[in-house]
Amino acid sequence: MRMQFTMVPLPMTAAEKFQEAAFFYNQMIATVNNTRTLPFNLSAFLSALRSTTFYLQVQYGRDERFATWYAGAQEIMKKDPVLKLLNELRVETIHQKSVNLVVTSGPKFHENPITLTATGSITLDSDPVGNIIWKYRLDEKEEERQAEPLTEWTFERNGMSVLAACRNGLEKLDILLRDWNTRFGTQQESGIMGKEN
Repeated sequence: MRMQFTMVPLPMTAAEKFQEAAFFYNQMIATVNNTRTLPFNLSAFLSALRSTTFYLQVQYGRDERFATWYAGAQEIMKKDPVLKLLNELRVETIHQKSVNLVVTSGPKFHENPITLTATGSITLDSDPVGNIIWKYRLDEKEEERQAEPLTEWTFERNGMSVLAACRNGLEKLDILLRDWNTRFGTQQESGIMGKEN
């Protein structure tokens, strides 16, 4: 049995856009070992993070206090190197090309320490959907084993960690949203980024 229903759209607020960016950040963590999906999640993250302030402007633009407050907030954001980088990357990925990323990956072995003989091997591969696969055998007589990939992504332009930069951007926008809500907002809009994130 199936039922069909119409979904009533939830009002999109700056806090909801922020949560969307946090969702895609968490998806990046979950797909850190996938060369296809992490870049997709990064692109969606960059768009949602920037849209947070657009939605904030639409949501509170008619409040006279907002214009004064936002002018100061905008100056802080423009001077922040991480927020500036994330916005430049958003423009690049939306209007020009994919962001150039560097992937550093290695295997986490079952044995500690590992002793690889002259006839042993370590191979790097990926499956059809982009998951990084590390396989190894300590010597030719041993059956090949799969190792857990340990992967880090950095921006090619400056070597900055993708996850660290995105986390930093989330934290800074969280501070911005909390500041507005502490001064002028409603209880409903506060508590954007919990301690568990």
